Amino acid sequence: MAASRHRRAASFGMAAASGLLVAFLFAGCGFQREFVRRGQVLDSVDARLARVEQGQQRHDQDMAKLRADVLTEAEGQQARLDQIDAQLADLGDRLDRISRRVGAGRGDITPTAADSTPRPDSGLRSVDTVGVAEDQLYNTAYLDFTRGKYDVAISEFRQYLGSFSQTDNADNAQYWIGECFYSLGKLDSAEVGFRQVVMAYPRGNKVPAAEYKLGLVFLAQDRKPEAKNQFRKVVREYPGSNEAKLAQDRLRVLEQ
Repeated sequence: MAASRHRRAASFGMAAASGLLVAFLFAGCGFQREFVRRGQVLDSVDARLARVEQGQQRHDQDMAKLRADVLTEAEGQQARLDQIDAQLADLGDRLDRISRRVGAGRGDITPTAADSTPRPDSGLRSVDTVGVAEDQLYNTAYLDFTRGKYDVAISEFRQYLGSFSQTDNADNAQYWIGECFYSLGKLDSAEVGFRQVVMAYPRGNKVPAAEYKLGLVFLAQDRKPEAKNQFRKVVREYPGSNEAKLAQDRLRVLEQ
């Protein structure tokens, strides 16, 4: 009888242990499935985050390229406007010189009532001839520049300077040599050309423009610190000038 009770107790214990084992196994499977499910969710989130980050990187790259393209186009447009401004200023200077020359000529050839006796040629004709030759050479060089014949214009402006290095147009001729090299993309030669304007004609009316163009040369050479310093110099030394306003605009772009 006692043996029978022990057997039943043992059977009950084994059944309970089996039940607990089964329950534990089922619970373990459930935990495992939940763990796998949560891992899959995390993997999915990580994948989505990676795609978002890649998309953001592509967007940033596209925006950077767009900004660079817009800035490049703006630089090109501004360079063309700068050149037009310089040409207009040059035209104004030439008209002023022509007006002064015509006025002086009129004063020289006005006859007086007190003296109608013919006189020998006093040299006025030779002076006029020199003036005409000077203007013709300069105008020819300038016309070739406006037509994009930069190499020809450089040669002609140099020829002009060889004969008329101390005339009112001399600093203009040297400035346009720098502009020709700049238009050809020969930036080192352009830098030399513009520096020569400042060195040889420090009181010339082309000095502010040459100083400003030096800043553009540095910018085109990716010498941004030097470009900034050069633009600041223009703003500081030529306040109120058109070049100072242009330099200020450049600084605003560079310092963004």
